[in-house]
Amino acid sequence: MTHIAVAGASLAGVRVAEALRNKGFEGDITLIGDEDMLPYDRPPLSKTILTDAAPTAIPTFHELDWYRDNNIELRLGVPASSLSPERREVETANGTVSYDQLVIATGARARNPFADAPVGVHTLRTFDDAQALRADITAGSRVVIIGGGFIGLEVAASARTLGADVTVVELAPIPLSRNLGADVAPLIAQTAIDHGVQLICERSVTELVGSPRIRQIVLDNGERIDADVVVIGVGAAPNTEWLAGSGLTISAAGVVCDGFGRAGRGIWAVGDVSAWTDADGVPRRHEHWTSAAEQAKVVAHNIIGSDEPRRAMAADYVWSDQFGRRINIVGDTTRHDGIRFISSDRENLAALYSFEGILVGACVIGQARLMLKCRNWIAQGTAISEIPEWNAARAEAAP
Repeated sequence: MTHIAVAGASLAGVRVAEALRNKGFEGDITLIGDEDMLPYDRPPLSKTILTDAAPTAIPTFHELDWYRDNNIELRLGVPASSLSPERREVETANGTVSYDQLVIATGARARNPFADAPVGVHTLRTFDDAQALRADITAGSRVVIIGGGFIGLEVAASARTLGADVTVVELAPIPLSRNLGADVAPLIAQTAIDHGVQLICERSVTELVGSPRIRQIVLDNGERIDADVVVIGVGAAPNTEWLAGSGLTISAAGVVCDGFGRAGRGIWAVGDVSAWTDADGVPRRHEHWTSAAEQAKVVAHNIIGSDEPRRAMAADYVWSDQFGRRINIVGDTTRHDGIRFISSDRENLAALYSFEGILVGACVIGQARLMLKCRNWIAQGTAISEIPEWNAARAEAAP
């Protein structure tokens, strides 16, 4: 094995390259990316990059010298366009890359159900997206956000910081109810309301009005809302189109992998483009920064193959910075039969989720030490009977 190609130059792809070098791999590594800038971190896009008054530097993982020093060839601005597993070749916009092992890390793109949207309608996935959105949001501008997920609420918080009037339109009865459940989600949503965000729930947007620039959105009940800026935050789709005809198994969740990240002979997938097979045999996409980083380390280990193959074992973890608070979500908070609140104070929230007597998830605001304890308990499949915090907490939903 002399050449490893990594298709995708965001978090997961860079972490694979880092881990390979850290584990002593001395062969060639080629990192292929569709953007022409050095690989960068994406969480700041909805936060500091939107709110900093001064021009924001791109939050790169490494300077160019790091890639040179580690003998990692960068092919940037040349997206992968097709894959031939038989020839072990990736076709790009600037020629063919041969490989011995391939890691697919092409990520996901923001969903946009509105084709040919007017000027002033944005999605947020790249640094250029963030810069364009930042230029559009001004004090007093009317910003409508379609989708009340984590990205939508983060953008809402940033836009309020900039003095904009903000409305969030959410299809669910309350933002984040699908993520956190009906007991916890209202506590998060109330903070947005307290900071001046108008929430319109159980409604969808059927039309964007304006030419060339957005002027209004139309709801499914016919109501019209004036808008100077619209942000669409309705999820992401894995970038798998370039793999058509490759013979790999592709689902709506992404490139289907086994529990070790293997998608085919000599082919692996990590990050938002991948659907790893969980312990219950179901392939799932884990769209979290920490999951992408861990999968990258696991795949690097399994490619080198010096020890027993590994699986990604840590509990899912995602954080969201909103209105000066860090909301930590650990494990699975979507499937549970009991919740206990260590604290239901919106500024100091801590909710634990159980399923069949096992701690499976947690929502914690701040409280880093408790969050780390929850990650360990959840990763180890700890019974709630063994968790003092659970037994001392207030039951909101009986297990």
